[in-house]
Amino acid sequence: MTDYLPDVATVPFILGRPEDLPDSIPAIEAAVPGTAVALAARISDPAARTGLGALRAAVAAARGDLGPVSGTPIGEDAQETRPNRDNDLAFGIERRRGEPLSLLLAALLAACEGALELVDDQGTGLDSGDWQDLVDGFDVSARWIASPRQVPGRLPAPAPRPVRRSSPMDGLRRWVRGHHIFMVFAQGCCLAVSGLAAAERDGDREAAAVAAAVATRMMRASRAALRFAGDATETQYQGEIRPTLMPPVAPPQMSGLRWRDHEALVRALGAAGSAWAWLGAEQPGLLEAFRSALDTTYDAHKGVCGHFVGSQSPSLLATTRSGRPAVGVIEQFHRIRADLLPDPADVSDSAEASDPADAFDSGEGSGGGREEER
Repeated sequence: MTDYLPDVATVPFILGRPEDLPDSIPAIEAAVPGTAVALAARISDPAARTGLGALRAAVAAARGDLGPVSGTPIGEDAQETRPNRDNDLAFGIERRRGEPLSLLLAALLAACEGALELVDDQGTGLDSGDWQDLVDGFDVSARWIASPRQVPGRLPAPAPRPVRRSSPMDGLRRWVRGHHIFMVFAQGCCLAVSGLAAAERDGDREAAAVAAAVATRMMRASRAALRFAGDATETQYQGEIRPTLMPPVAPPQMSGLRWRDHEALVRALGAAGSAWAWLGAEQPGLLEAFRSALDTTYDAHKGVCGHFVGSQSPSLLATTRSGRPAVGVIEQFHRIRADLLPDPADVSDSAEASDPADAFDSGEGSGGGREEER
């Protein structure tokens, strides 16, 4: 583990393997921990939404509801590449094998607690929309896992404090904790996309629509997590973050393109292309909203990268033979991954296109399961 990590985050950050996640909504239902409903109710309580301190207390109590999560640290793992392992090492992530949803919920709550603590103490530069999406990522993951045939209604996010960067290593705290959040959200999105693909195989359009709406909100939350990770000044980037991306601090094969959880999400997207087309034929708004969320997530990644290294500079993690601009590499991967999804223009249907998040939040559409707005 890198020496500076205990000063900026609670490490090791325990995370399960994305390959062990349930691959269908029935499999999620079979694997839901018995404490998941109480945990979801805890963070949904209107009293928890009255301020950052109240939500922090609710998340801490929810971790108590979940209880100790057992898991066996994984040693040699044939499904893990060296860049996967080096990325985990650089961010203090320890992979364990155990009950996959318990491990995911525990990581979700730990990441949420880390974000709330930092924002309560130091503030955030995220705008209100990104902050709402970030908190919603924690909300929708925990509450959907507890009841995977319903789309949770949106809950209000407690107002954040304005940014106050008076603490040394504050930029690095955001960087490390933001990456923890992103990996948890990538697993949550992978869970939903896999559920969508399985629902197509089962011919269950209602379950598919729920999974699609959750996947869209998780993708929006992932966008916010990227912006949270990059919520630092140029001075903080140069003095705190940049040195951790270079030898001798960065592990030899650390690569921003080789995160294990992101790779699992890309595989899930590749396997779900026909499911998106199948669902989009009746509800094109679901497909359109997910594609829009994917596009804006890559825009956020390019924005963070361009802010720190410029639009024409290569990544610090690129090979010495590569002079390609980092922003250009991200855009190339964006195009490749967008091509995994059908084009809404090619999906013929008579239904009106609409934003599924709005439809589900107002209790409309398949599997609405609306909760009262608080």
